[in-house]
Amino acid sequence: MKQTLFGKFFLSSLLILTVTYAVLFASMSQLFGQFYLSLKERELKRRGELIASVLTSPTQEIPETVKRLSEGIHVLLVPLNRLFAPDSPLRHGPQMMRPGAMFRRVFPLQELENRLRQGKAVTFQGVLPVLRQEMLVVALPLPPDAPPQAVLFLSTPLADIQMTVKTFRYLLLWSGLVAFPLAVILAFLFSRSLSVPLKTMRTMARAIASGDYTKRLEIPPEEELGQLARDFNTLSQELERTIRTLEREKREIENILLALKEGVVALDLEGRILSANPKAQEVFETPLFGKARIDDVLPQNVATLFQETLKSGMATQGECVFRSKRLIIRVAPLEDEGMPYGAVGVIQDITELRRAEELRRQFIADVSHELKTPLTAIQGFLEAVLDGVISFEEFREKYLPLLYEETLRMSRLIRDLLDLSLMESGKVQWEMEPVDLAALTREVVLKLTPLFREKRVNVENHLALPLVVFGNRDRLAQVLTNLLHNAILFSPEGSTVTIEGEEREGMVTVSVLDEGPGIPENDLPFIFERFYRVEKSRSRKGGGVGLGLAIVREIIERHGGTVGAENRPQGGSRFFFTLKHAFREDGSAQQPGKDPEQWPLQGEQ
Repeated sequence: MKQTLFGKFFLSSLLILTVTYAVLFASMSQLFGQFYLSLKERELKRRGELIASVLTSPTQEIPETVKRLSEGIHVLLVPLNRLFAPDSPLRHGPQMMRPGAMFRRVFPLQELENRLRQGKAVTFQGVLPVLRQEMLVVALPLPPDAPPQAVLFLSTPLADIQMTVKTFRYLLLWSGLVAFPLAVILAFLFSRSLSVPLKTMRTMARAIASGDYTKRLEIPPEEELGQLARDFNTLSQELERTIRTLEREKREIENILLALKEGVVALDLEGRILSANPKAQEVFETPLFGKARIDDVLPQNVATLFQETLKSGMATQGECVFRSKRLIIRVAPLEDEGMPYGAVGVIQDITELRRAEELRRQFIADVSHELKTPLTAIQGFLEAVLDGVISFEEFREKYLPLLYEETLRMSRLIRDLLDLSLMESGKVQWEMEPVDLAALTREVVLKLTPLFREKRVNVENHLALPLVVFGNRDRLAQVLTNLLHNAILFSPEGSTVTIEGEEREGMVTVSVLDEGPGIPENDLPFIFERFYRVEKSRSRKGGGVGLGLAIVREIIERHGGTVGAENRPQGGSRFFFTLKHAFREDGSAQQPGKDPEQWPLQGEQ
């Protein structure tokens, strides 16, 4: 059974107390017996010396004095010659000199005789033939200062001494029995005083291991435990500070990875994915987690770059195409103190960048072409006049109107480019006012009536109810003009261009629908880009250069709205824009400029 710390302390204390008491009991009993025996020896010697002095003195009170001095002891005076005579009882039977139960020393008979004849006192324990019991005996030679003539034996029964020692032992035993419960209580309190703080520290250690760094220990009064508790609290505080710093840094890294426009993928040495940010999963259109191997979830050309870095420990870079996306992958090794433990790759989707570069090249080419065509025509006509191939009168009547049309075309191109550039830079400021789109649409349709008739295209305006928005009247008229002009250009003869509008949840939507060939699905996302033309030959023939829809998008976005285009199920296309209604549901006006975040309409000066 597993023993607790308290149990170990308590049992150890009890064991120490028991062993200590046993040692003390044995040693005290022995020491007390020897002390009491030596006390009796000294008392017998003192009495013997007193009796010897009385016996050798000329006083007449010898019997009474000797009787008084020999109270409680046995006194025997034996002539020395008689004591060691051949017929002496000391020479018969070894039992007479055997040691007693508490012997101190036993002399052989010959040694005893030699010491007594030398005038030395002898103390021994044994059984005297005369008394027939174990005795403590002191033998003094008489006279003290002359050759010994007799031996004075003083003896006391060992039973009395043994009884006294036994009584002392009983006293020690009962004292121990009385003190033992108190000692057990003290051992219990001592063990508890040690185990409770340690148990509290253990509980705190488990809490720290589980992630709770807020707990603190009370400082116990004991110096060692108090210092240990202070050190433990300091450790907990440092751990809490360190963990919080690590967690903050982890959150910062996670937020950085979430905000990155590039995908990031980290692998271990075995090619398993450790982590990937959402952008990487968006680029590869698959979840990247769960220790999946890179060979199983990423394209082979991408996985090859990672494997080269894992094998060589060197950074690699490459460009590839994945599902119509053009990607740049940069892979670098992950190292800890010079030892590689994985690789990290940064995936950059450069599809839009390449498309923007292509659009810039196309823009330069289109602008050059659009400017080159009229300039070439003007130059050719002028050269013909200068060379005399064409007369001035013929030039003025026949070719001068064509040159005028080319200059107007160049003027429109430059004006549109300037307008678009100014709007994109934010350096324009428009006066905003409530504008009724229904009334404005009727005006624009009226202006474009000759073009509708020329192209033999019908128009149906379904905007009857007022649809009021805040905006710049001229720019919104430009939006409607560009959308209707675009619909006329791509509508076949006899078809109908329809204008619709609705107001829903505080938003106004105006749509222009045509019955033309529609827009290829691949071109829909780019239809509002500058110089983007679905049918370049037809658009150029109609005078368009691909800037009208780009201007529409820029104007509507500057008004805080959105634009869009889609194909109609029954054929043709639908262009639409959405703006906020000028009035709230309670009838209060939504004035622009009062909430600039809600109405980002005006550019900066």
